[in-house]
Amino acid sequence: MFNATPEQRKAIGETIAGFLNSYGPNEVDAVVFMDADGKFGYCDGPEAPAGTQWLVNRAGVDRLMVLHCYTPLDLSRADGLDAFAELVAESAWLP
Repeated sequence: MFNATPEQRKAIGETIAGFLNSYGPNEVDAVVFMDADGKFGYCDGPEAPAGTQWLVNRAGVDRLMVLHCYTPLDLSRADGLDAFAELVAESAWLP
């Protein structure tokens, strides 16, 4: 579990929005990560910068969406994206 601050949740949400626009459901190796400075990004899993911690991969995003009944429309709204970002943070195995 990663206890994200409200600012971090907002950054995670913005990252997830870009992530979903960049990687389709068939690109399961793509990941959302946090770097050593606490900044979030995404890339193909094998191309993640050294020292980053992975929050979730594309398959994990899809799984969370299905299990918690999120739709793309939910993620297009600020409150829905924030709630989903909190769910991703709670599901991440980060210290």
